[in-house]
Amino acid sequence: MSRQDTLLYLREDADKRQKELALTLGRQRALLREVQNKLQLLENYLAQYREQAAAAECVGILSTQAMEMRNFIAQLEQVLRLQRENLQHQEQQVNCLQREWVAARGREKGLATLAQRLEMEQRQLELRKIQKELDDWATRSPVLRMFR
Repeated sequence: MSRQDTLLYLREDADKRQKELALTLGRQRALLREVQNKLQLLENYLAQYREQAAAAECVGILSTQAMEMRNFIAQLEQVLRLQRENLQHQEQQVNCLQREWVAARGREKGLATLAQRLEMEQRQLELRKIQKELDDWATRSPVLRMFR
């Protein structure tokens, strides 16, 4: 396998990896937004339920109803804690994927630059070869020797 073929393979592989990571990152960001939205809904629901419970206690509800409301609020707070933990986990996932994508993009760009350099080197070598052939032909040509 030539250097150019190897570089082409590596570049295509890096490009494929970068695109896969970009898609995964997009899906992970969508999931993060979903978790954030659910957390916001839960927080709003908890705030509304607390207000209702406080209003009900001011009016004077039965102690069993008050206990049930407090237990439900405690359960909601537990769910909120779990949702916040889930949110932190999703944020960490997004940050990790973001770093991986940046690194993959850097590798792909670096390989693209190497491929361009290799192509330029090959062109320069070919131009030197053509120039050398022209110089050789010029020194051997009898017509050109007459004008010297």
